[in-house]
Amino acid sequence: MCLIVDANLASLVFGDDLQDDFKPVIDWLTSKKKDGKLVVGGQLATELNRVSSARRFVKSLMQAGRARRIPDNDIDAEARRVAGQCKSNDAHVIALARISGARILCSHDANLHTDFTNPALIAVPRGRVYQNITHQPLLQRYGHTQACKQKTA
Repeated sequence: MCLIVDANLASLVFGDDLQDDFKPVIDWLTSKKKDGKLVVGGQLATELNRVSSARRFVKSLMQAGRARRIPDNDIDAEARRVAGQCKSNDAHVIALARISGARILCSHDANLHTDFTNPALIAVPRGRVYQNITHQPLLQRYGHTQACKQKTA
Protein backbone atom coordinates (compact mmCIF):
# COMPACT_ATOMS: atom_id res chain seq x y z
CA MET A 1 0.00 0.00 0.00
CA CYS A 2 0.86 3.59 -0.24
CA LEU A 3 1.21 6.07 2.55
CA ILE A 4 -0.24 9.52 3.10
CA VAL A 5 1.53 12.03 5.33
CA ASP A 6 -0.81 14.66 6.76
CA ALA A 7 0.44 18.23 6.68
CA ASN A 8 0.38 18.36 10.50
CA LEU A 9 3.33 15.95 10.58
CA ALA A 10 5.19 17.06 7.46
CA SER A 11 7.92 18.94 9.31
CA LEU A 12 8.51 15.97 11.65
CA VAL A 13 8.44 13.28 8.97
CA PHE A 14 10.35 15.16 6.27
CA GLY A 15 12.34 17.59 8.42
CA ASP A 16 16.10 17.91 8.41
CA ASP A 17 16.20 16.74 12.04
CA LEU A 18 14.49 13.37 11.51
CA GLN A 19 12.48 12.23 14.51
CA ASP A 20 13.08 8.64 15.69
CA ASP A 21 9.35 7.92 15.40
CA PHE A 22 9.46 8.53 11.64
CA LYS A 23 12.79 6.93 10.71
CA PRO A 24 10.97 3.69 9.77
CA VAL A 25 8.69 5.65 7.44
CA ILE A 26 11.60 7.36 5.68
CA ASP A 27 13.48 4.06 5.44
CA TRP A 28 10.38 2.38 3.99
CA LEU A 29 9.99 5.16 1.42
CA THR A 30 13.65 5.36 0.39
CA SER A 31 15.24 1.93 0.82
CA LYS A 32 15.73 -0.13 -2.32
CA LYS A 33 15.00 -3.18 -0.16
CA LYS A 34 11.51 -1.87 0.66
CA ASP A 35 8.58 -1.00 -1.57
CA GLY A 36 7.08 2.07 0.08
CA LYS A 37 5.32 4.77 -1.89
CA LEU A 38 3.93 8.14 -0.92
CA VAL A 39 0.79 9.57 -2.51
CA VAL A 40 -0.01 13.25 -2.75
CA GLY A 41 -2.49 15.41 -4.56
CA GLY A 42 -5.16 18.04 -4.21
CA GLN A 43 -5.23 20.25 -1.15
CA LEU A 44 -2.75 17.99 0.66
CA ALA A 45 -0.15 18.54 -2.07
CA THR A 46 -0.64 22.29 -1.67
CA GLU A 47 -0.27 22.02 2.11
CA LEU A 48 2.88 19.88 1.86
CA ASN A 49 4.34 22.25 -0.70
CA ARG A 50 4.25 25.03 1.91
CA VAL A 51 6.74 23.10 4.08
CA SER A 52 10.13 23.44 2.40
CA SER A 53 11.56 20.17 3.74
CA ALA A 54 8.42 18.29 2.63
CA ARG A 55 8.50 19.96 -0.80
CA ARG A 56 12.13 18.86 -1.33
CA PHE A 57 11.54 15.35 -0.04
CA VAL A 58 8.39 14.76 -2.08
CA LYS A 59 10.18 16.02 -5.19
CA SER A 60 13.04 13.58 -4.64
CA LEU A 61 10.58 10.72 -4.08
CA MET A 62 8.76 11.63 -7.30
CA GLN A 63 12.04 11.61 -9.22
CA ALA A 64 12.90 8.22 -7.73
CA GLY A 65 9.49 6.78 -8.62
CA ARG A 66 8.61 6.39 -4.93
CA ALA A 67 5.76 8.92 -4.91
CA ARG A 68 2.67 9.39 -7.02
CA ARG A 69 0.65 12.51 -7.67
CA ILE A 70 -3.08 11.93 -7.97
CA PRO A 71 -5.00 14.44 -10.15
CA ASP A 72 -6.41 17.33 -8.13
CA ASN A 73 -9.75 17.30 -9.96
CA ASP A 74 -10.36 13.66 -9.00
CA ILE A 75 -9.55 14.34 -5.36
CA ASP A 76 -11.68 17.48 -5.25
CA ALA A 77 -14.70 15.66 -6.69
CA GLU A 78 -14.34 12.76 -4.27
CA ALA A 79 -13.83 15.14 -1.33
CA ARG A 80 -17.16 16.81 -2.15
CA ARG A 81 -18.83 13.37 -2.11
CA VAL A 82 -17.50 12.40 1.33
CA ALA A 83 -17.34 15.78 3.11
CA GLY A 84 -20.69 15.38 4.86
CA GLN A 85 -19.64 12.00 6.28
CA CYS A 86 -16.35 13.22 7.76
CA LYS A 87 -15.84 14.20 11.37
CA SER A 88 -12.61 16.01 10.44
CA ASN A 89 -12.10 18.93 8.09
CA ASP A 90 -9.85 16.71 5.97
CA ALA A 91 -12.22 15.22 3.41
CA HIS A 92 -9.42 15.80 0.87
CA VAL A 93 -7.21 13.27 2.72
CA ILE A 94 -10.02 10.70 2.79
CA ALA A 95 -10.61 11.34 -0.91
CA LEU A 96 -6.91 10.83 -1.65
CA ALA A 97 -6.96 7.50 0.19
CA ARG A 98 -10.10 6.33 -1.60
CA ILE A 99 -8.78 7.21 -5.04
CA SER A 100 -5.17 6.10 -4.60
CA GLY A 101 -5.74 2.97 -2.52
CA ALA A 102 -3.42 4.28 0.23
CA ARG A 103 -4.32 2.72 3.56
CA ILE A 104 -1.65 4.06 5.90
CA LEU A 105 -1.86 7.60 7.24
CA CYS A 106 0.77 9.49 9.24
CA SER A 107 -1.12 12.06 11.27
CA HIS A 108 -1.69 13.39 14.77
CA ASP A 109 -5.22 14.63 14.01
CA ALA A 110 -7.64 12.61 16.16
CA ASN A 111 -10.71 13.49 14.06
CA LEU A 112 -8.89 12.47 10.88
CA HIS A 113 -7.92 9.18 12.59
CA THR A 114 -11.61 8.55 13.23
CA ASP A 115 -12.45 9.20 9.57
CA PHE A 116 -9.49 7.22 8.19
CA THR A 117 -10.38 4.13 10.21
CA ASN A 118 -14.13 4.41 9.57
CA PRO A 119 -15.15 1.46 7.35
CA ALA A 120 -17.99 3.54 5.89
CA LEU A 121 -15.33 5.86 4.43
CA ILE A 122 -12.34 3.57 3.84
CA ALA A 123 -12.68 -0.18 3.60
CA VAL A 124 -11.22 -3.23 1.87
CA PRO A 125 -8.69 -2.92 3.32
CA ARG A 126 -9.36 -0.62 6.25
CA GLY A 127 -7.27 2.45 6.90
CA ARG A 128 -4.50 2.34 9.50
CA VAL A 129 -2.82 5.23 11.32
CA TYR A 130 0.92 5.54 11.94
CA GLN A 131 1.82 7.97 14.74
CA ASN A 132 5.06 6.68 16.24
CA ILE A 133 7.73 3.99 16.03
CA THR A 134 5.50 1.43 17.79
CA HIS A 135 3.38 1.45 14.61
CA GLN A 136 6.29 0.29 12.43
CA PRO A 137 4.67 -3.15 11.87
CA LEU A 138 1.96 -1.38 9.83
CA LEU A 139 4.54 -0.67 7.14
CA GLN A 140 5.40 -4.34 6.87
CA ARG A 141 1.90 -5.72 7.23
CA TYR A 142 -0.08 -3.15 5.23
CA GLY A 143 2.63 -1.45 3.23
CA HIS A 144 2.70 -3.35 -0.04
CA THR A 145 2.55 -1.06 -3.04
CA GLN A 146 0.72 -3.54 -5.26
CA ALA A 147 -2.40 -2.64 -3.31
CA CYS A 148 -2.18 0.95 -4.56
CA LYS A 149 -4.19 1.85 -7.56
CA GLN A 150 -2.16 3.01 -10.53
CA LYS A 151 -4.06 6.17 -11.45
CA THR A 152 -1.59 9.07 -11.75
CA ALA A 153 -1.58 12.70 -12.83
